[in-house]
Amino acid sequence: MARIRSKPSRKPATAHTGLINDPLSMWEKLVWDVEVFRDIQVSYPEERQPLAYAAINVCIAAWSLAQWVFTAAKRASREQGVAFSDGLFWADVHRIVPEQAKCEAIADTAKHSKHEDKDWPGGEVRIDWIDGDEDEPPGWHFRHVHDDGREGVLALSTFQSLCNNWWRFLVEHGYAVGNYHTPRWLNNKLARMFGDRPPYVGKSEG
Repeated sequence: MARIRSKPSRKPATAHTGLINDPLSMWEKLVWDVEVFRDIQVSYPEERQPLAYAAINVCIAAWSLAQWVFTAAKRASREQGVAFSDGLFWADVHRIVPEQAKCEAIADTAKHSKHEDKDWPGGEVRIDWIDGDEDEPPGWHFRHVHDDGREGVLALSTFQSLCNNWWRFLVEHGYAVGNYHTPRWLNNKLARMFGDRPPYVGKSEG
């Protein structure tokens, strides 16, 4: 049976997300997914499946963030009575966030169950076992490899750049302010790790 697309609801997005209601809160979700990936890559490198699952989640979060920004930008243009170009929007995203294209390609494959060679032509991911040495333990290393067959960089490095560049995009387009933003959950995590202060447990917007 064909799925019928319903009309947009007047309810806030939090009616379904619980917390996410704008591009900034979706960016915090992206940072969360990257941190989950980091924890697995660093602390549990022998876990191949969780590493791959976490990498896919990062890419889906990045795709979702782009959709949140797209919707906000299109709405703002409509309210201001100015023209909005889908093509220019996506060109701007990919210029400021060059990691986004590979994330979109990976997210599309995960969502639609088929590989399409358009957003990241020739690119692929590889999960290779590294025997390790005195400097690092053995484990699986997740890498993004480009169409020229180069070894590529560790996904952890790519994902950190993804977060940083998305932050720059949000600041440049008025969705965030400041040099960087540490989500409250990450502040709490660091506090628990280093004992700087008790974890925050009260009511919060973030």
